[in-house]
Amino acid sequence: MMPLLSPPSPILDEAHFTLLAHYAKHLGRAPKAMRFSSTAGESRSRKKGHGMEMLELRSYQASDDLRHIDWRVTARTGQAHTRLYAQENDHQRLLLLDLSNGAYFGTRHTFVSTRLIQLAGLIAWRSKQQGDTLSYQLSYGEQNKGSNKAKDFPLLMQSLKDASELHHRSAPSPSTSVWANNLMAQRSHNKDVIILTDKQNWSQQDDISLMQLAKHNMVHWIQVFDSNTFKLPPGQYQMADSEGIKQVNVTQQSMQKSKALFLEENTALTKKLASFGIRYQLFDISESPETIARYLLSQGALR
Repeated sequence: MMPLLSPPSPILDEAHFTLLAHYAKHLGRAPKAMRFSSTAGESRSRKKGHGMEMLELRSYQASDDLRHIDWRVTARTGQAHTRLYAQENDHQRLLLLDLSNGAYFGTRHTFVSTRLIQLAGLIAWRSKQQGDTLSYQLSYGEQNKGSNKAKDFPLLMQSLKDASELHHRSAPSPSTSVWANNLMAQRSHNKDVIILTDKQNWSQQDDISLMQLAKHNMVHWIQVFDSNTFKLPPGQYQMADSEGIKQVNVTQQSMQKSKALFLEENTALTKKLASFGIRYQLFDISESPETIARYLLSQGALR
């Protein structure tokens, strides 16, 4: 088995996060057009500068840099023309990780929580390797940790390591989502925001905060679930949640009911996020974190 797809334990150690650095370095490159951002974080910026690609040729304006005058076109037309270039922006990224108690569960490969934490680690390493500005906010168990300082990268790695500890599933879930009542999220503008979560429900007040976040940033939403949860053979199972370990009776009817509820909630979630202008993608836990990171790369959320 691949070490990223099926780590030896859902509790990740320092060696695993070191391995993530290697995979982050070899993700490849984003499509060229995706590496240029506007205020919305998607289209190319119409700024003058020494970018890598010319956007257009237009009549010279008094504020234009003389170095960008196209002398051939000027001589041919008798009117001064200047070139506008695509300028590669300073890439600023906000990472939001929001884990419910139910994320600390898995039937194969690893836990949903572990997969999302692995992906957060890949994003962090890739941002560091590319020299991008990374802010983060992590919510798991009763913990809520965040920073917007590059020097806190070791603290981020330690927090992700701590987030994989299984005792967090016994803590009560936070009453608000990671993006709500969050100054870092409220003050984010023109950033690529990546939300990693297993959640499908939150309060109406959280909806307002999410709409504001999407209004000023390009938001990419990654949800991970375990499809085998709905394929368990009928029988008695020991399940752990915030109330401890308990016996659960699984029947074919209960599995069908759980699956129908998940699909219903997921359909509503998909429509809601689309109405906010949020790019949403659902991944099964059988997908490796490297595969998911490459998807984010193709969408311009990473570079």
